[in-house]
This record gives sequence, structure tokens and C-alpha cells, in this order.
Amino acid sequence: MAITQAMCTSFKAEVLLGVHDFRPDASATSDVFKLALYSAGAALSAGTTAYVTDSESVGTGYTAGGSALTNLGVTTGDSTGFLDFSDLTFSTVTVNAAGCLIYNSSQSNKAVCVLDFGGNKSSSSGTFTIQFPTAASSTAIIRIS
Repeated sequence: MAITQAMCTSFKAEVLLGVHDFRPDASATSDVFKLALYSAGAALSAGTTAYVTDSESVGTGYTAGGSALTNLGVTTGDSTGFLDFSDLTFSTVTVNAAGCLIYNSSQSNKAVCVLDFGGNKSSSSGTFTIQFPTAASSTAIIRIS
């Protein structure tokens, strides 16, 4: 098993079908996107279609399913559309994770993307933060060019 960083293939088709609503969180119709943490034994890749509990991280203070992301909205630049999320902090947790899954909990937990941390990361009764890259046409986590 492995965590392979990728934009989920099913997500690509669902975007074209209008399944996911990425309006900012302030919008009454915006979907809720969550981030769940996974151990190195998880089987996550471009073929992942939905949130799964198999090999999800377990730890004190971490809740299965992860936490909701704050969607800061969609922007364009350099012929690319991209999305920005606020950094996500899990406070006072003891947890190990090798990657994560961003998924849409408003749409039957449909998978969006898999992120590989490049190794096991951990927190012991502390803060575990997912820091998203600068929202720009070449660096944002979710972008269409």
C-alpha cells in the first residue's frame, strides 16, 4: 500500500459536471471540504473516489473524518484558475500521518486530492498543522491550467 500524491481522477470529471461548489465559506451554498489524515499503510492515489476509513490516522484528539477546511475562494492568474484553503491546525493531538485526503463531505464524501507528506509526520500532545502553499497559479494545491 502507498500514498501517491494526485488530483483524484473522479474529481476531474465531477468538476466538469458541476458536482463541487467551491464558492467561499461565506456563501450559503458552498460545499464543505474536509481533510483527513492517513498512516503510511493507506492505499490512496488518483484512483481514490471517496473518503475511506482504512488506515486513517488514529490518535488522542484526532477525530475520524478529519476537520473542515476554510475555503478562501477561487482566483485566476496566468491563464490558471486556482483555489486557496487556510492552513488547518489540529490542536492538542497525538497523531502520526504520512499523508491526507481532501474530500467533499457535502457530496457523499467524494475525493478531491491526495497529498503525500514525503514521510511520517507526528505530534505528541501538541499542534499538527497542514500548511498549504501560497495560492498562486503555479503553487496552489488545487489548480486548473
